[in-house]
Amino acid sequence: MNELNSISETDAGVRPSPGAASSGVAAPGNGRAAVAASSRGLSKRRAILFRLAAVLVGIIPLILLEAGLRFFDVGRPHFSDSLAGFNRNLSLFERQGPIYRTARARQPFFSPQQFPVQKPPARFRIFCFGGSTVYGHPYQSETAFPKWLELELAASVPRRTFEAINCGGISYASYRLAPIVKEVLQYQPDLIVVATGENEFLEDRTYLPIKSRSRLAAWLEDNAYSLRVFNLARNFFRGLQHKPAHGDLGEKGSSTLSREVQPRLDARSGYASYHRDDSWHDRVAAQFEESMRGMVKLCQSASVPIILVKLGANLRDCPPFKSEHRPGLSPEEEAEWQQAFDAGAALTALTSYRQAESIDGEYALLPYRMARLLDRLGQKSEALQYYVKAKDLDVCPLRMPSRHEQILDRISLETKTPLVDAASLLASHSADRIPGNDWYLDHVHPTIGGHQKIAQSIVSQLRELNLVPAAIAWPEAKRRETYARQLEKLGPRYLADGRRRVEWLENWARRERWLDETLPSDAAGFLRLGFRRLDFDDEDGAWKAFGEALKRNAAAIQQIKEHAKELLSEGRPESAASLLEKAGKL
Repeated sequence: MNELNSISETDAGVRPSPGAASSGVAAPGNGRAAVAASSRGLSKRRAILFRLAAVLVGIIPLILLEAGLRFFDVGRPHFSDSLAGFNRNLSLFERQGPIYRTARARQPFFSPQQFPVQKPPARFRIFCFGGSTVYGHPYQSETAFPKWLELELAASVPRRTFEAINCGGISYASYRLAPIVKEVLQYQPDLIVVATGENEFLEDRTYLPIKSRSRLAAWLEDNAYSLRVFNLARNFFRGLQHKPAHGDLGEKGSSTLSREVQPRLDARSGYASYHRDDSWHDRVAAQFEESMRGMVKLCQSASVPIILVKLGANLRDCPPFKSEHRPGLSPEEEAEWQQAFDAGAALTALTSYRQAESIDGEYALLPYRMARLLDRLGQKSEALQYYVKAKDLDVCPLRMPSRHEQILDRISLETKTPLVDAASLLASHSADRIPGNDWYLDHVHPTIGGHQKIAQSIVSQLRELNLVPAAIAWPEAKRRETYARQLEKLGPRYLADGRRRVEWLENWARRERWLDETLPSDAAGFLRLGFRRLDFDDEDGAWKAFGEALKRNAAAIQQIKEHAKELLSEGRPESAASLLEKAGKL
């Protein structure tokens, strides 16, 4: 009985026979188990291979489609994607043989630039970063300070070749520039120049979900956005929807940075989307400082010199874009404030304005009106304080706030990074050190002469830092000739085209500004308006303004003649001669 049980258990494969184990001969039950296991393994492998083949069959058409889209250059990833500021796959420059060129997808907002992949030994390569000021708006890059910087260095250091590559992106803020700075460090730069801070409030700053992505999510999203198939499909479905997709900046904003570099003023809500929000300003200031420090750290870690530029703004002839009363103002207080405010405007009475200020001094238009009145009364120092206050209280801050200027000063001091103070530079050339239409074409964009002076200041800084060899003297006459040749290359319509662009910009950026606030009210104001119109080659418009200035103050003719000298130094001898001729007849 025990023997039968033993045989039965062995046949059933419950356990091997002790004899079989010791002799190395497999029992019949074990053989069948091995065959079954082998069969199961083969079936499993076949199933896996079948699944892989099925996946491959499904992927091959997509691979072929992606290859075809790339070959025909369809579905190119847009630079202005929601991840454009953070996606390493969306480069500003792309290689084309021996040349790096600005990616075509980015050229609507970046000036087309190019430079050789292999930098010649004697070449000094500079990358200049910023927003529309660096771009050269309302003109093109050919009159922005990077171009004048290149010309200044080439003339004063003839033993070397200099190239200044313009990386100014229209509407680009510091947080979108930081990844591009990281990109260009692989292109053998000798110097990085960063002039930014004007666009920090343009976009709805709710992009933290993008920055806080996990590494896996970031990798998946970055690579998905680099696929032509993905972008083509996404754009197709968005076209069908005819409405902002998730992540776009719609009427009420969204949980991420907008899909495009889309200023809030471009949305239907426009200025209505801007309100007094101190906590938002705190976050923007913190992010600005983080971005600027990040760029400085990147350059210092790579042993590449970096220079910061503090940009200025039009204080005298640019009222705040939007004003709001302070929180907690009662209806009775607002009515009292309005009465005093209106009385100040009707009587040009500083006393009435100060009464309104005692009720609510945070309404940005009030300090601006007070500044203009103080300006006309000759109280220039106090006027400047109120002009700055009006800028800093602007609910729609399209000019760099003083707080951000202080951040740049602090970063420069703490990191020992050179800082070119363009704001003070242009103010020093302005009457009473209050910049207006004489050096700015609109709220922030300098004149061509202003760009030239910024370039000269950067060159001086480079010499002080010994970043360029000892310079030879460049006579002023030679500088004027070089400037004139550069302007002659641009054609007769170049300045007029800039005028059309700035007119569009003013329509875009003046939706809640009263026209009366922008009109000159004294001889000095009409002079500045005339100088601005001359910058756009509008002589007829300029002389209309000059005529109004001379009606109010005949001595203004001397300032008109002085401005002719400035035009001559900027490389515009014909404009200077015409101005002197007409002034002489008067």
